[in-house]
Amino acid sequence: MANFDVQNVSESPLFSTVFFTDYPASFTNISINPTDVVDSSSTVKNINGILWPILFTAMIIVANSLSLIAFSIEKRLRTYNNYFIINLAILDFFDGLFLIPQVVHTHVGYYPFSHKVCRVMSAVQAGFLTASNLAVVVICADRHRATYDPINHFISRSKRMAVMKNLIPWVVSLGFWLLYITTPEFIINFDNDRHCTHWFRARPFATTVTFIVYFYLPFCLIVVLYIRIVLKIRSSFAGKEISKQFAMTRRKEGSTPSPRNEMASSSCSTFTTNTNSSSSESPGNELKRKDINDIPVNSKNNQREAATETSKATKTLLLIVIAFVVSWLPQSIMILIYSVEPVLVIHGLPRSVRLFFGWMTYLNSLLNPISYAVSQPLFKSTIMKMFLLRRK
Repeated sequence: MANFDVQNVSESPLFSTVFFTDYPASFTNISINPTDVVDSSSTVKNINGILWPILFTAMIIVANSLSLIAFSIEKRLRTYNNYFIINLAILDFFDGLFLIPQVVHTHVGYYPFSHKVCRVMSAVQAGFLTASNLAVVVICADRHRATYDPINHFISRSKRMAVMKNLIPWVVSLGFWLLYITTPEFIINFDNDRHCTHWFRARPFATTVTFIVYFYLPFCLIVVLYIRIVLKIRSSFAGKEISKQFAMTRRKEGSTPSPRNEMASSSCSTFTTNTNSSSSESPGNELKRKDINDIPVNSKNNQREAATETSKATKTLLLIVIAFVVSWLPQSIMILIYSVEPVLVIHGLPRSVRLFFGWMTYLNSLLNPISYAVSQPLFKSTIMKMFLLRRK
C-alpha cells in the first residue's frame, strides 16, 4: 500500500478511539516527525484550529448542563417520559467532557496522557458515545410499546422502570468497548504511539465494525421502530376520523347516538375507549380502574393532558432522531468507503472535509438539548427563568 501523508495529523481531535482519520501506523513506513505534526508558521491557523474546538466543546457542556439543571429545579419536568431525556442529557454531557482531551491533543500535537490511560479512557469515551445513540433506541422502543400497547404500558410504567431501561445503554456500551479496545491492547501490550492509535485502525473492516456499533445498528433499529410508530399513529387518526364521520352522519339522519358510542367516537386514548365501552361496571370497579390508570375515566381535561403528553413525547423523539441521522450519516458513509478503498478517503477528500464530518458526529450532543426546548414549552420556560434569575 502506498505511503500516506500524515502532515499535521495531530491537529484534529478525531485522531482518537472514535474516528478512522488517525491514519493507522500500519499504512507502511509512516514516520511522524515533530516538524510535520505542528505547523508553527501560521499563528492565525493555529488560533482558529484551537478556538473552534474549544467553543464547540464548551457549547455541548453548557447546553447539557442547563438541561440537567432545568430538570433538577423544575419538578414538573421529572415525568416518566422525561427520565429518558435526562439520561440522554447526562450521556451528552459526558461526551462533551471527553472532548476536552481531544482539544488538548489538537493543541499540543500529541495525546497528553500515557498509553494505559489512552486504552481505558478511549473505551469509556466510546462507551458514552455509543450509549448516547442506544439511548435513542430505548426511547423509540418505549414509544413503540406506548403506541401499540397503551394500556399495559401506562399501567406498568414508573420512574423505577424508566431508570432500569436507561441503564441498558450504559451496561451494553461500556461492556462492549472495554472488551473491544482495552482488554486486547493490554493483553498484547499494543503500542498506541503518541497519538493514541488503536489496534483496529490497521484494518479497514475492523474499523467499519466500530461504526456498525456506533451508527448502523442503532440507525436500523430506530428506523424500523419509528416507521411502525408513525404508521400506527396515522391508522389511529384515520380510525378516529371515520368514527367522527359516522357520528356526524347519524346526527344528520336524526339518530341520537348513545352516550357509549359518543364517548367511543371522541376518545383520545385507547385505554379510555376500552374503559367507557364497559357500561355495566360497578362504581367500585370503576374507582379501581381510576386508581390504576391514575387518570379519571370521564375527565375530558385529563384525556387531553394524556394526548398532549403523547404529542410532546413523539415530537421530541422526532427531533432527536433527525439530529442523530444528520450528525452521524456523513461520517458513516465515509467509513464505508474507507473500508472498501482507504485511498478514496485519505487522498480523495480534503482534510478539512474529513475533519468537518468527524466533528459532526458530536453535533448530535449539541442538537439534543435544543430539541428538548423546541418540543417542550415547560422546559423552554424553565431555561428562560434560569437566565432571568426568577424563582417560582
